[in-house]
Amino acid sequence: MPEARPALHAESVPAPIRAVFDVLRAAGHETWFVGGCVRDLLRGVPVVDFDAATAATPDAVLALFPRAVPIGVRHGTVMIPTRDGPCDVTTFRGGATLADDLAHRDFSINAIAWNPATGEVVDPHGGRADLARGVLRAVGAAADRFAEDPLRALRAARMVAALDLEPDAAIEPAMAGVRGAVQRVARERIRHELAVLTVSPRAGRGIALLRRTGIEADLLPGAAEDAARIVDALPRDLELRLAAWLRRTHAEVTLTRLRFPKRTALAVARLVALHPIDARPLRGDGDLRRLLHRAGETGVEHLLLLREAERGERLDALRERFERLREEAARAGGRVELALDGAAVMHALGCGPGPRVGEALRHLTDRILEDPTCNTAPALTALLHEWARRTGTRDAARAR
Repeated sequence: MPEARPALHAESVPAPIRAVFDVLRAAGHETWFVGGCVRDLLRGVPVVDFDAATAATPDAVLALFPRAVPIGVRHGTVMIPTRDGPCDVTTFRGGATLADDLAHRDFSINAIAWNPATGEVVDPHGGRADLARGVLRAVGAAADRFAEDPLRALRAARMVAALDLEPDAAIEPAMAGVRGAVQRVARERIRHELAVLTVSPRAGRGIALLRRTGIEADLLPGAAEDAARIVDALPRDLELRLAAWLRRTHAEVTLTRLRFPKRTALAVARLVALHPIDARPLRGDGDLRRLLHRAGETGVEHLLLLREAERGERLDALRERFERLREEAARAGGRVELALDGAAVMHALGCGPGPRVGEALRHLTDRILEDPTCNTAPALTALLHEWARRTGTRDAARAR
């Protein structure tokens, strides 16, 4: 974890973001930068989102900033767009003062407030010390904070993974205590936390924490026993790491239930279905071409990485075979397309559109994957006639 910095500097905040702060203060509203932006400035890493806490009501904020968007008025939050990104402004939570607000934040490292105009830092819960020690500690009683919002249990695992923190002794029991309530949280919120955790630098630590508290078993049933180790050994790619986590499970069902995009769910399910890459016989080049066709270049690379992470060694011989096929394909001009299209197949079979045409095209594709030299119109037409006779296509005779 980057070493915590002892000071905060106003120059670290983009001028348009500082302007939001200045307008609120000039209008007489007590305002502070809080949360993750202060934490990340202390860590010396780029800030993605700036958040401010203020005594101003959402209506007062909207009156000061005509372009502001009420993204969460129920929670007192207004988003103010700037040319350097958004700034979320939230009315003090839990009461009328900054102390009330900080007392109801999730973790001490997120409960630090800073005034860039004066340099004043308010840190009543020891967040800077925890950040320097690499400790994740709840504000006040962890059980109370997690009961306020059970998603904080997932957020704890995500922050352990993303920031390489050690949870203090109260975190795990509090997570386990809201295990049932986590399942009632909006799936989109759960998905976000899991996605960020999965691609974090120390994802394995977060996964292990979810497993020890029972939350993993509820959200990702049947997850691989060695998921924490394998995920950490892989590049930080979401689909690849999710496939490692969900090997030998109904990955598509799980990810769809958690509201992951359909494309992500299908890509992960395909990797899980084709894993392990060396379990199926890949005797000849045709077998390799079929796998390349089914998984794609990226999919094959992910399958290789996943199996290598499991075995703890590179599959050099298999990699060399795939590389040779790629080089051959590149010399041939890249991806090979069938010399016959659907219209030509219908003409040859003497039929109209329908499932039979798709079956024929798949058969021809399989044949050219076995032997690319047969990808000519005459050769494919001959193969099509032979297939039609063998499979009993009624119009085979007319096709001849």
